[in-house]
Amino acid sequence: MKIIIAVPDFTREAHLKKILPGLLARLNKKGAAYKDIEILIGTGLHRHPTKKEIKYNLGNISSRVKVYSHDYKNVFYAARSKKGVPIYLDKRLKGASSIITIGVVEPHLYAGYSGGVKVLSIGLAGEKTINATHHPRFLDHPGTRICSIKGNPFQAFIQETASMLPVEYSINIVNDDKGNILKTFKGSPKVSFRNAVNYSKKIFEKKVTEFFDVVICGTPAGKGVNIYQASRPFNYVADTRSPAIKNTSLILVKAALEEGFGKGLGEKRFMAKMLKMKNPDKLINKIKKGGCLAGEHRAYMVAKALKKAKLGFISKNAGLYKNKGLPFLFFEGLSEAEKYIRKNCKNPKIYYLKNAFTAILTKSTYAADL
Repeated sequence: MKIIIAVPDFTREAHLKKILPGLLARLNKKGAAYKDIEILIGTGLHRHPTKKEIKYNLGNISSRVKVYSHDYKNVFYAARSKKGVPIYLDKRLKGASSIITIGVVEPHLYAGYSGGVKVLSIGLAGEKTINATHHPRFLDHPGTRICSIKGNPFQAFIQETASMLPVEYSINIVNDDKGNILKTFKGSPKVSFRNAVNYSKKIFEKKVTEFFDVVICGTPAGKGVNIYQASRPFNYVADTRSPAIKNTSLILVKAALEEGFGKGLGEKRFMAKMLKMKNPDKLINKIKKGGCLAGEHRAYMVAKALKKAKLGFISKNAGLYKNKGLPFLFFEGLSEAEKYIRKNCKNPKIYYLKNAFTAILTKSTYAADL
């Protein structure tokens, strides 16, 4: 017997110290010993968590069962998807008699909603698989959109890949804007994910009836650690089905940015593209023609957001990034940002998002839609 518990990396608050003890106790009752169980952290192309981070997020569990971080190089070829994507997966999945996934269901720019079995299909995938799924032919598809599940080729790939594996049980967590658990959905992978998404749509999708000159986005600590993660709200605001901004609008993200661009392979590729980008149109056209590697896709998406709005960060570390040639505004505090806004916009309409990852604005034409 070999049971794999696949968990997301720690940029998402999966409350593993609360969830895992009960899950392990249930498995013990069914006859699974601790030696039969492995926890696999789905890092994708991001950096491995430190021992301190594993201890903090897993608690004493890490001393009872084996815990591994995914290595995108330590993979095996599983198959080719219907769309021709080569599927490479973590070698530790081979020979698993049962797989359990734990996920955080929240709006996701490509998958529509994260959680479910994404931790397997992307979080535990090889570089070739992640490169292929983060290519413009996926990203530019009209179905690949935040909060969109139906007709989404990225989400379809996730489900297709997971169907090749013995995934028997899923735990899907929905958090509030402060990272506290709102509700947990358990059971078969497809049913628990569908129920979590249906619930999440009522919580996270916000309809408004006006355009805003400025949207100021708060981020949870795990998502504000570096520019790679913290740049996502630019697209979460600009790329909804009906954005609530104008072409002259400003999107600002509040984040600590203590890790710079980030330390993983994807983050380093993103940094290289952003430091070289002088014109968003040129970058977009170049990637459309020649494709991109995973990580570079984030620069592609940022370039698309730059065509729709001005972008910037509010960060205590802003001074480290000013005058680096980046296409962002940097402010060391909210008061500095508000001074800039007053100077450049008369009577601005400002929307403050407490958590841009859990509140997706959509412009509605009719008040009846609210």
